[in-house]
Amino acid sequence: MVGISESIVLDLLYKYGEKAYLVLKTAYELYKVNVIDGRKVLGDFDFKSLVSKLREKGFNYNPNQLLRIMERDFGVIETTYRSSNQRWWRFTDPTAISKALDIYEGRYEDSLDNDPEVTLLKLQVEVVDIDGILNFISELSAKNSLTVSDKSKLKQMLFNDIPIVVKLFKETQNYENYFKDFNSKVRLMFKYLNILIKKFKGINIDLDVNEKEEQYRRDSLARLDMLSSKS
Repeated sequence: MVGISESIVLDLLYKYGEKAYLVLKTAYELYKVNVIDGRKVLGDFDFKSLVSKLREKGFNYNPNQLLRIMERDFGVIETTYRSSNQRWWRFTDPTAISKALDIYEGRYEDSLDNDPEVTLLKLQVEVVDIDGILNFISELSAKNSLTVSDKSKLKQMLFNDIPIVVKLFKETQNYENYFKDFNSKVRLMFKYLNILIKKFKGINIDLDVNEKEEQYRRDSLARLDMLSSKS
């Protein structure tokens, strides 16, 4: 079957309201679980799992009639398997479903969501613990000198974690507005590291410079808290 547009899905949602939204949203959640887990199933979702998931949400509703409307009148789903005790459907266009749900929920941001490279970047940014890295190096920067253990942990981070962040940072800079918080935190990370490298090498820092770095550290921590609250 030819894919559909999100406008058709939205037409369904606006026409049939919250029941259609809840059924479609729940079915799409089941689809995502099956995809992520790599399950070999007969479709994107089945009737029994859908009803069970709806009941978990406190919605005791038989979606049979609505599923028939979704398939027959809107072409949003199509049957992939049917027997006496089970039935499976697939979405004719999962991307259109996802976008329509975002629009209906008021969460759709812009056309970048359609870009698979940006979608991958979003997932990678979520996996990279930039806040954890910043917290760790900010604690080290507060010390007057680094212990052998501190230096070992810092060195391990510089060769293992930081290169991954840098590689990701090179790509997210192409979408600065979209990844503003992450990119700001990475730039802050580099400033912290410049301070730490001096301590790592045992370079003596005079009192005035040390006071300036301590003030910078306090200002940076305040900025980090503000960025984290926005993330």
